Amino acid sequence: MRSPILFAAFVGLVLLTALFAFRNGNNGATPVTKGTVTLVGDSLNAGVERYLPSALPGWKIVANDRVGRTTAQGIAEIEARRPALASHVVVSLGTNDPPEAVASFRRDVARLLALTGPNRCVAWATIWRDGAPNDAFNAVLREAAGANRRLRLIEWAAMIEQHPEWLAHDGLHGNETGYRERAVAVAAETTGCAPARTVGE
Repeated sequence: MRSPILFAAFVGLVLLTALFAFRNGNNGATPVTKGTVTLVGDSLNAGVERYLPSALPGWKIVANDRVGRTTAQGIAEIEARRPALASHVVVSLGTNDPPEAVASFRRDVARLLALTGPNRCVAWATIWRDGAPNDAFNAVLREAAGANRRLRLIEWAAMIEQHPEWLAHDGLHGNETGYRERAVAVAAETTGCAPARTVGE
């Protein structure tokens, strides 16, 4: 049979440990998630996945990216709730669309923003293809961002114009440095948008 004195001492030690942990915040406990971001995109989004945990420390990252995905295919994933969207959505779509399909891209951008709703922040990467910015598609994105404060642009095309050495040998995808820098840009636009401030926009 345990000694009552020893048992009381054990209980006291447990209580003191719990009090110490409470007073010292979350030390030793599971880190609190700062937020959740959903990725919906193509191979360029997939390229930043490995670098986002460092660029967005404390954030939960849920990715649905696929090589060769078009904007219409990305919208179909959102409509099917694969996955359910978080408060922040990072989009990389348009690179695999027919370059001349500007009107379709404009409709798709409007459709995606309607699906994400007024209470989410959307960060969409501008498009670089065939050795140059896709000016027509990027103009659609800029027009949409000008009309809707919750849409933020990740200026990938401008970044590559300034740093062509960030591209891989295929001239389309990022290399290690390029994807790391793109992840930093994704993080800046994600953390710079608070969904509560975009309601009604």
